[in-house]
Amino acid sequence: MSDINIEIPAGKLTMIIGQVGCGKSSLLSAILGEMTTISGKVEINREKGSIALAAQKPWLVNASLQDNILFSRELDQQRYKGVINACALSPDIEILPGGDQTEIGEKGINLSGGQKQRVSVARTMYSGRDIIILDDPLSALDVHVGRHLFEEGIVSWLLNNNQTVILVTHQLQYLRRADLIIHLKDGRVAAMGGLDDLNKADPETYSSWSQAVAQEKEEAEAGLDSEHVGEAEEEREALKRQLSKKGSFIKSMSKEEEKSDGKLIETEEQAQGSVSFKVYFYYMRSAGWAAIAFVLFLRSATAALTIGNSFWLSAWSEAGLSNSSRTTGEYLGGYAGLSVATIVGQIVSYTSLVMAALIASTGLHQNMLRNVIRAPLRFFDTTPIGRILNRFSSDLQMVDTRLGQSLSSLLSCFFQCLSAIIVNTVVMPFFIVFVIPIAICYYFVQKYFITTSRELQRIDSTSKSPIFAYFSETLGGLSTIRAYGEEQRFYNTLIYRIDRNLRPYLYLQAANRWLGTRLELIGTLIVLLAGLSTLVGALTFNVDPSLVGLGITYSLQIAGYLNWLVRNVADTELQMNSVERIKFYTDVDTEPYEGKAPVSDWPMEGDIRFEDVSVRYAKDLDAVLKRISLCFKKGEKVGICGRTGSGKSTLTLALLRVIDIFEGRILIDGVDISTVPLTILRSKLSIIPQDPVLFTGSIRVNLDPDMKRSDEELWEALEIAQLKDVVSQLEDGLESKVTEGGENFSVGQRQLFCLARAFLRKSRILVMDEATASIDLETDKILQNVVATAFADRTVITIAHRIATIMDSDSILVLDDGRVAEYGSPSELLADENGLFASLVKE
Repeated sequence: MSDINIEIPAGKLTMIIGQVGCGKSSLLSAILGEMTTISGKVEINREKGSIALAAQKPWLVNASLQDNILFSRELDQQRYKGVINACALSPDIEILPGGDQTEIGEKGINLSGGQKQRVSVARTMYSGRDIIILDDPLSALDVHVGRHLFEEGIVSWLLNNNQTVILVTHQLQYLRRADLIIHLKDGRVAAMGGLDDLNKADPETYSSWSQAVAQEKEEAEAGLDSEHVGEAEEEREALKRQLSKKGSFIKSMSKEEEKSDGKLIETEEQAQGSVSFKVYFYYMRSAGWAAIAFVLFLRSATAALTIGNSFWLSAWSEAGLSNSSRTTGEYLGGYAGLSVATIVGQIVSYTSLVMAALIASTGLHQNMLRNVIRAPLRFFDTTPIGRILNRFSSDLQMVDTRLGQSLSSLLSCFFQCLSAIIVNTVVMPFFIVFVIPIAICYYFVQKYFITTSRELQRIDSTSKSPIFAYFSETLGGLSTIRAYGEEQRFYNTLIYRIDRNLRPYLYLQAANRWLGTRLELIGTLIVLLAGLSTLVGALTFNVDPSLVGLGITYSLQIAGYLNWLVRNVADTELQMNSVERIKFYTDVDTEPYEGKAPVSDWPMEGDIRFEDVSVRYAKDLDAVLKRISLCFKKGEKVGICGRTGSGKSTLTLALLRVIDIFEGRILIDGVDISTVPLTILRSKLSIIPQDPVLFTGSIRVNLDPDMKRSDEELWEALEIAQLKDVVSQLEDGLESKVTEGGENFSVGQRQLFCLARAFLRKSRILVMDEATASIDLETDKILQNVVATAFADRTVITIAHRIATIMDSDSILVLDDGRVAEYGSPSELLADENGLFASLVKE
């Protein structure tokens, strides 16, 4: 942005407009101090300069709906109810299972885009801040809901309280209510002032405003006003379907609307008691039974060689006293041979164990990754991202780095202890009498320690998940947190969660010290008894002095070996907790990927047929789509509309088999999609979602992940999506970096990138789910023309809140309560003035 000279009037409404990527959100970021100022300065009246922000992408915390609105402020019932009504949230709260105490999930996963946006705006209204910044909050709302929010929320609540409102919007019909209009173009102020100034600077935008005003007058004549928002029953049914779609925590909704605790996120699973042998077998199976057997054989052989080497050395030392027939060279050669064999055995066994551990950890990672990627959406609705990150980071790190070492140490200590016991028993047979009671003491000490330390380790593992989740959540809302000045509160909460994680770790270290003290005491007793038994044996049973020396040597070592054996047994079981936690995710139910692959060029036509299709999100929930029978012909452009919760997005989810149908079937070019492997089915369809997705990497990789397209094809796709000028101005062009989530591009530009990606895939079927919600009307019109030409021979299904977006479709499908209410050409449906589509057009 450059040459920005503006003054926002206090207590007034300032509206910022412009095409996609012109710098609207960047201007807000500059006001918030989120951008680097190269020259000039941004000044805010410090006496009336407190800020509240509703970001373009609503940011919600994993808490109750009320907590998201209050945002740490004290509850004022009267003010709170006023905000709820102004944001049209009352019908939603009425049917939430826990009312406004309902947990809305991570990133508000349980709410629709429009509901999340209204909660975000409600937060700004309740905050009582002097400056309210609203970044395109109306784009995700239906017409009548948006009108209610503007009139009751922005005008009646904020402006009447003399608060300064800065509103970014594509809804030009509201421009006449603005005290100041700022029209941006290519990062500069193209026009600023009132509607007359806009007319002089950009007649085309002024013309679009005139059309929007005319449409609003028609609505007024039709008697449509914000009273539609009060239709609580309709909103109630819509939200029920939304919750059944997103939540998975509502199993039934009674007519009396009984309140539950509203809990969405399930408590993290935590096993009880000792680690099951199934977990050990699972790990060994991942490593490979052949590798395990080979390692055990080598360890046993190495232990035998070590014992043989010790007795050979003892025999050599006795040879000078007993006139042995063997020469010194023979003894030296035998000792050298045994030593080399022992060293080679140790190296090979250790390397084999490391390789087996590496194979096991790789297999665990692959199995967990495959199952998580293939998990149904319900899994992600109820599982915080921090919990998943914890499994893939802390738990896998434990398996990768520590478990293999612990197993190696465990085997070494076990065979060394066994060797020491064998040698001492051979030297003095009654030594075994002392070993048995001491081994029992070791067992009970170890059992008592493991019972405590195992549970502490489990608590330590589960207490890390909230840290990951909270840190991820905080990073996602930094601009909102800084705008509200809540940095210290979030910092304190994070420190509190870290402290909670460190508590079991501290107790675990204390338990280790407890164990160490008792092992040292028992170990000292072992050395004493072993020494006494060897000495008694030498004096009483006339044992060879060389064997006496050998027995004393091993008796001095056995205490240390036993101590480390007990510790390694404990450590191995503690680290097996991570394998146990990983196994939980490898056992997650996955989507069915099996099926019979159709011909390679399927589908050739793009013909779609629904035959008595009924869909529900879970077996214990009601049907969301009910006996849908339709046919979309090759190359047909179909617009789908209906009120919120009518089943529009559910229809596309069924087409992609995100949810499975329980009655009827869907055919694409005559092939039942339930018989097609999911990977093939989804690769043959293209979708532009309401929430656009870009991945970290280059623009080239985001457009063409398979790297099969030429530069000419990529530039053609960018030109079609109206992004060629944007990308060509970047220093690295197609190799320019895309930051995490595509944050270096506006939401509208991200949607255009998705359109370009869809064009390159050459799919016969394209689904556009609110794909133009965050772009201006002018760009919307251009894109509709692009779709009509570039996708002329493809079947296009378009879901839109803006009825104008689908008016040029070949057919219009109107859904109501999961059923086909109307289906036909736009002209046919408009001819019925009492029809549902006609009423939606009027709205």
